[in-house]
Amino acid sequence: MKIFTLVPATAVLACGAFASEVAQPAAFIAPAANEYAVLISRETAARHDWKSVADAFAEKYRGKIIVWDGKNIAAAENLLKKTQPRYVAIIARPEEIDRVFVADFHRISRKMNDDIYGDFLWGIITGRDAQTAKNQLAPDQPLRMTRALGTTNFDQARFRKSFFITDWGANEFVATENYVSGEKTSADAPDGMVDIFAEQWEKIRPQYLLSSSHATEFNLEMPFGKGLIASAGTDFFLFGNAEIKDFSRMFGNVPALKKYANEKKLKTLAKSENPKIWIAAGNCLFGDAFRSADSMALTAISAANVRQLVGYTIPSWFGEGGWGTHDLFFNGGETASVGQAWFFNNQILLKNLPEAAARVEFPLTSRDFTGLEIAAVAKVLAELKIPPTKENIGRVYDRDTVAFYGDPLFLATFDSEAKSIPPWKIVPAKNGNGVRVFPTREKTRKGKFCLWFPRKIKVGTTIETTLTRADGATSQIGPAILTENFLVIENLELAPGDSLKIVYP
Repeated sequence: MKIFTLVPATAVLACGAFASEVAQPAAFIAPAANEYAVLISRETAARHDWKSVADAFAEKYRGKIIVWDGKNIAAAENLLKKTQPRYVAIIARPEEIDRVFVADFHRISRKMNDDIYGDFLWGIITGRDAQTAKNQLAPDQPLRMTRALGTTNFDQARFRKSFFITDWGANEFVATENYVSGEKTSADAPDGMVDIFAEQWEKIRPQYLLSSSHATEFNLEMPFGKGLIASAGTDFFLFGNAEIKDFSRMFGNVPALKKYANEKKLKTLAKSENPKIWIAAGNCLFGDAFRSADSMALTAISAANVRQLVGYTIPSWFGEGGWGTHDLFFNGGETASVGQAWFFNNQILLKNLPEAAARVEFPLTSRDFTGLEIAAVAKVLAELKIPPTKENIGRVYDRDTVAFYGDPLFLATFDSEAKSIPPWKIVPAKNGNGVRVFPTREKTRKGKFCLWFPRKIKVGTTIETTLTRADGATSQIGPAILTENFLVIENLELAPGDSLKIVYP
């Protein structure tokens, strides 16, 4: 029987005939003692209320609190190297977070050893105040999602009730009842679609949000520019078509926006306390906190109880960082983790780059509205003699620029009654040393598969990945990526009666 050995980090396992990507998020596995690190700056830790956030995370996960100076990212890297965690919660006040902060932690997450891949799952824990940040701590039970809202299309058969404004044509929407999608409908919306979005926000009380179309750190447009929502204070204000020009003149000026909103008596999105996940898959800049508690990301967390948020910190164009996360989340296992989907999507992105391109670092500016020039990426790749293809440029561009906010161990599940479900059923081995993977709903399923190990695997350990067909024939599938923490298998295809057995210590 062929088995695969976890080799030292300087070597990368190849997968031969396979050629795409991955998926398979988490199970309910509590971290071992000190596997979960809680990183907090010295200035933030000096504030009693914010230190209590770090204490709460450390207590729940038997974790270690690590205090760094908040400025020297190399110091944070060295402190984490000493601990070698598998999970990291970065406790940070809004004014500490911008796109450079996000990129820095992307990069140090890959520097715990010598390979090109991430070495721990991590998320930024923040909020307008410390209590909001503390609320990001994952509950003991996963979020069961049955309701969704979007400004772009998604698989509505996952949700009992959902609604999305299409980006196919202006003023169009599609609604779902009991997992069955309705017909595309044209709305009579002379002042834009933002009021319809707000109406559905209140009516559906979504647990999952997926957005595309134009956005910035302080607003989200409806598709085709038909109105927008703008963040300020603890509210999302509604701007119809008639007010958009006024908004552009006030952009980034929160006091002016609040004054305007009061004078014009602008409506706001209804307060919504139910927990939510928001993937801003195709939006520019939505994930950049911009060192402001009034940014879109912070208002979503603080005013709408968004427990996990994924978004670009720069203008989006290639899209693999955002849409790839959404795809992996939807096509994971029975228990889905946005944190893992975001993490694994980045590893796949790295795997599909030449190694020199995966390692080269680009400086990001923090306070403008570009951050990283596409032309600058192309120039450096050409200097490295790496073909400046759209894929190479796009993956380098996306690699360090998509933010994840929330506890990486917060879990969410799709409804088992849904008409559409993830492709895999994952059954843990009774002795805890592996899993079996089966296709769901007795039909051939294809997709991307990855597995986060319940415990770190030692270098030199052998991993068995045996594919058994319905007729009893067996073969070995070579992982495209194998590290101490996870494996990736690309383009897994299982027919009824087939199974994949993965065995690890």
